[in-house]
Amino acid sequence: MRKIKTVHVITLSVLLLTFSCATTEKKHEQLDLESNTYEQTTREIIEEISPEESSDTESNIQNQYEEEQTEAESLTLLFAGDIMAHEENYRIDDFNKIWIDVKEIISQADLAFGNIESPIDQTKKVSAYPYFNMSKQYAEAAVEAGFDVFSLSNNHTFDKGVNGMQETLRTAKELSEKYSTNENPLYFSGIRENPKGEYTYNIIEKNGWKILFLPVTELLNLQEARDYVNYSKNTEEGRDILIKYCKSLREKNPCDLFILSFHTSEPEYVRSYKKSQTQFYEKLLDAGVDIVWANHAHLIKDRKIIIDTQNHTQKIIMYGNGNTISGQRRAPELTSKNPNGERDNTGDGLLYKVTFTKKSLDSKPEIAFAKPIFITTYINTANHFILRKLDDEFINYLYNVNRTDWAEYIKRRKSINEDYTKDLIEWR
Repeated sequence: MRKIKTVHVITLSVLLLTFSCATTEKKHEQLDLESNTYEQTTREIIEEISPEESSDTESNIQNQYEEEQTEAESLTLLFAGDIMAHEENYRIDDFNKIWIDVKEIISQADLAFGNIESPIDQTKKVSAYPYFNMSKQYAEAAVEAGFDVFSLSNNHTFDKGVNGMQETLRTAKELSEKYSTNENPLYFSGIRENPKGEYTYNIIEKNGWKILFLPVTELLNLQEARDYVNYSKNTEEGRDILIKYCKSLREKNPCDLFILSFHTSEPEYVRSYKKSQTQFYEKLLDAGVDIVWANHAHLIKDRKIIIDTQNHTQKIIMYGNGNTISGQRRAPELTSKNPNGERDNTGDGLLYKVTFTKKSLDSKPEIAFAKPIFITTYINTANHFILRKLDDEFINYLYNVNRTDWAEYIKRRKSINEDYTKDLIEWR
């Protein structure tokens, strides 16, 4: 078995505490906190703990790993955002080219998760907004890039009606069969085969870990879809029903990690989130969910890790990972001093990479590594929409090929995502 040296596993306290302390004051200046929609920053939460408690907890986390760990003891997951296909995304002659620059990041994870925000109906023509229909080849390019697990539950699931949903299931089955001999099989869920059926979900076994994956949406463009998709009403009663269902599902399916993909009923293109949203997500965590992977707003939001020292659990909320790929940013404000409009924000996405470890087969998962990786949809000189890492290397490349406007724009977009989104940690 290949061994992973500790130097590659950044401890949670070092990663998140350093990030928070370096950026908290700046974010307070730039974010509108009067609406009380933002959670406490890492620094504020830690200040509520006594120095003795904080020191002891950090010391425990830093000392809990051996010098070397085997692959069987760890599991690395990667969470993307919305995989979309607008007219602009079909201009390219080979969809695999979209993913070239980020393929290594995705494929290195033990399991990579993505939300396919479209039917995949091969009996109908490809179409974009407002009624999407993704080509099988476009979806398969995401598979080739390294994605293993897909949510099919979102507000565009029903864009081609009941038949479109059934054809999406047929396409998913075809892809699953094609890649069944691969090291990582494919998993699709979120659509019900019949209106009286139960929620669909996946049981995934990897590296000695058992993962329960459930996709749910509380937002539908057409209400006729609610009996054919994993749908939860956006009401207090509907959310209570989902909480109870998740608790029951976890009890019936003992696992190491329970991952909920949740397509949230919330305003699009808005980075803030309500306190009630956080409270709901935390109730889901208390009911047995380990990771709430939320999406819908088409832009990057905060990430939050909750460490419960009494119950010895470490859990995650992702409030939104933005668009992994789309054509929504078709006219970027290249010369703007602050390109922070809603369309500019839709051009960036988050790949959230997290590694879990267990001290023994019976112990609870612990977070060894958590890292946000920002990516961007770049329009190259051939007018192709491709993905690039949103980093200094890409900025320098743009300067070297004399795309100065793009270089300056990407530099500003990098700062916006780093300054306007946070990695939070809450100790209980």
